[in-house]
Amino acid sequence: MNHFRQEKPLEGVFFTDFIRDVLEKRSRRKSEHYAAVYDAIIKHIDKFDCDIFTNSVTAEFLDDFIVYLEDCGLRHNTIVGYILKIQTLIRRASQYNYAVDVTYDEIDLKCEPTNAVFLSMNEITRIYYYKFVGQDKRKAKERMRDMFVLGCLTALRYSDYSRLTSQNFINNYIMIRTKKTNVDVKVPAHDYVKEIFAKYGGQVPCGLCIQYFNKYLKVIMKEIGLNDLVTYSFTKGGKLVTVTREKWELISSHTARRSAATNMYLTGRMKTFEIMKLTGHRSEQNFFRYIRLSGDDTARSISGDSFFRK
Repeated sequence: MNHFRQEKPLEGVFFTDFIRDVLEKRSRRKSEHYAAVYDAIIKHIDKFDCDIFTNSVTAEFLDDFIVYLEDCGLRHNTIVGYILKIQTLIRRASQYNYAVDVTYDEIDLKCEPTNAVFLSMNEITRIYYYKFVGQDKRKAKERMRDMFVLGCLTALRYSDYSRLTSQNFINNYIMIRTKKTNVDVKVPAHDYVKEIFAKYGGQVPCGLCIQYFNKYLKVIMKEIGLNDLVTYSFTKGGKLVTVTREKWELISSHTARRSAATNMYLTGRMKTFEIMKLTGHRSEQNFFRYIRLSGDDTARSISGDSFFRK
């Protein structure tokens, strides 16, 4: 039935049933991980209130649901992600002409800054030239390190830089159709990238499951000695938590992409929209929220501007 053609709004339907219906229609066009976050939302809604309808998702319901999620010990940004997705689903239900309560859109949560770190070009160079001692015959640490460096210099996601082959290395460019967004990306190949392709005869280190990669990437970064202390705060369970970690503990497969985007920006030679073309960000606001700039980084990047000269 085409719900857009109904003259009068339909009654509300079970919200979790509506989510499953949307997932069934859209997951075929999305990545294999697309449904995971929605499955988590369904489980939480079932535990919180199993009889919720599309027209029962009100501002009051969302306020109470946020308190429930905080009591579950979830981080603030995870809760924000859940609420935004619920609001999007209710908006879609309204488009399908199901009955909804208009107050659902009154809840306006904002993400807090994350503890994500980035690696400077000096650190990437240090990682690239590090000599591992006592490796096994497969040189697993070296291969994982090299694959990570590919990500640090291409701004690709792990799902893309972990599957690069010689077919993606064309005329000194890395060319690939991204797995998550299904768009074609063309990135100039850094000298280190060229060396890695040559080192493995065009067959770069093959991808591992991301959980395994992240686990042993931390082991590698610890061995290399990336142990600067990083202090950060976040909200968990409705309470502000402040922790201090060594940098290697905070490095993951996605650090590579964030580092590439940040370092490209810090060169001062690339236009923001050019970098966004590589990273896939649609707005400058999201791009600047994504990259990692300290006050010192900003000062250095603008220090050569003519504004600061006679």
